[in-house]
Amino acid sequence: MSIKAIKKYVSVVALGLLPILAVSGCTNFSTAFQHGGNPLTQPWNYADAQALPSSDQTFKDALVGEYKALATKEGNTWYDWFDSDFFSRKALLTAKSDNGVDPEDPKLWRFKQADIDRLSAARDDLMAALATGREAKPALAAKAQGRYDCWVEEEEERWQTDEIAKCKGEFEAAMADLKGAMPKPMAKPVMDDRTTLYTVFFDFDSSVVTPVGLQVLQAVVEDWGQTNAGLALVGHADSSGTKAYNQKLSERRAASVAKTLADFGLNEGRAAKSGVGETDLLVPTPDGVREPRNRRVVVSVSK
Repeated sequence: MSIKAIKKYVSVVALGLLPILAVSGCTNFSTAFQHGGNPLTQPWNYADAQALPSSDQTFKDALVGEYKALATKEGNTWYDWFDSDFFSRKALLTAKSDNGVDPEDPKLWRFKQADIDRLSAARDDLMAALATGREAKPALAAKAQGRYDCWVEEEEERWQTDEIAKCKGEFEAAMADLKGAMPKPMAKPVMDDRTTLYTVFFDFDSSVVTPVGLQVLQAVVEDWGQTNAGLALVGHADSSGTKAYNQKLSERRAASVAKTLADFGLNEGRAAKSGVGETDLLVPTPDGVREPRNRRVVVSVSK
């Protein structure tokens, strides 16, 4: 008699056992209180689960499909009514949830500690991928979770070595696909010596640092005061007034910023001061225009 036939025979015999089976599972007895499999309820739960809608549009719907497929495989291929009912129940629980249910926790299954550690490490990797994958790639995320639960279930039974390897391999492939499909974080830009900038704006025809400007310069000192970074202070003016006057005004603004930084404890020798008048307008304007954004000192940090 083949292994499949033996298992079918055992499962059919189980249907005639006492109702005590109604409170016990087979390979997953420890989770029976939550959604453990039960051969006596399998026909009804399986039918209800298979009637559930599923699609690849959301993680929950895709996960329902994964558990429906596992329930069918366990029942129709292996005649394992316990685990067919187990996965049917997971499909039903998923359908009732807001965004699916979690993958199986190996600590709740009958494993040796070494197996728990191995499967838990894979689960931790899966949970990290699901954190963003549920929304970003719902079908791939659901596939990874379904294959993981398949691996846990087959691993605990320990007799279908080909199925264990298949579920494990499909889980690892799904995880690779999921990670590969996730949006990559933007690379940190390469910073040159003048990338870090702070800007202090001034009132019209004034070189007095405003209260907001004081906060900006306090941040400069907090960020760089304890480093060896050099600072360049470049003063600017808008296009109102003469070019000569604006040149002098921009220089006074740079000097005012340097003094304020020194008052905050920054060695004044670290700051190189200069003014460019109205030759480098932040907002291009015709001559004679008062533009607040052009009245500024730019603090560049050299690292």
